Amino acid sequence: MNVLMVDSSKYQVSGLRSQCVVNVDLKTCSCRKWDLTGMPCKHAVAVISDMSRNGIGIGISENWVSKVYWLDTWKEAYKHVIEPITGPDMWTPSECPTTLVPPKHHKQVERPKKMRRKSIEEVQESFDKRGKMTRKGSTTTCRKCGNKGHNCRSCKGQGESQGCLAVAAQEPVSQNATQDVPQATQE
Repeated sequence: MNVLMVDSSKYQVSGLRSQCVVNVDLKTCSCRKWDLTGMPCKHAVAVISDMSRNGIGIGISENWVSKVYWLDTWKEAYKHVIEPITGPDMWTPSECPTTLVPPKHHKQVERPKKMRRKSIEEVQESFDKRGKMTRKGSTTTCRKCGNKGHNCRSCKGQGESQGCLAVAAQEPVSQNATQDVPQATQE
């Protein structure tokens, strides 16, 4: 870095890509790193080394760092001691006449349940010995014939005369047959 003294307190520092102005009295640099961190940036370090080469008294290196980082500042910040306290059983009771209670709980609005809640006995009855749910209390109904006790896969026309096979095999009834039936009932 190339350091050029402009004034007794101002220096111009030029590097490969940047050029900054350093003020030694105010401890600032135009790159603002020294202003923000409180520690000299690379431009300020170049100025300080140039000052020491030229015989300008720079003093100790801690003078260029912000007082925040000094040991005396740290000791001043931590000199106060937080006193220990006793447990809650040794605290004096409060003389405040009111007691703080939590707010009342209200159930949030939600969709109504589709099914009623079953009692514990009803839930336990629906399990078998191995812990699996059973179909106890429900009967299957055939979709083809409408009879109970079987489903449409095992339907073979069981039950009443309106069985599955009978319903499927029915042909459209002729008009003559329909006319005969009412006449027979009229006589």
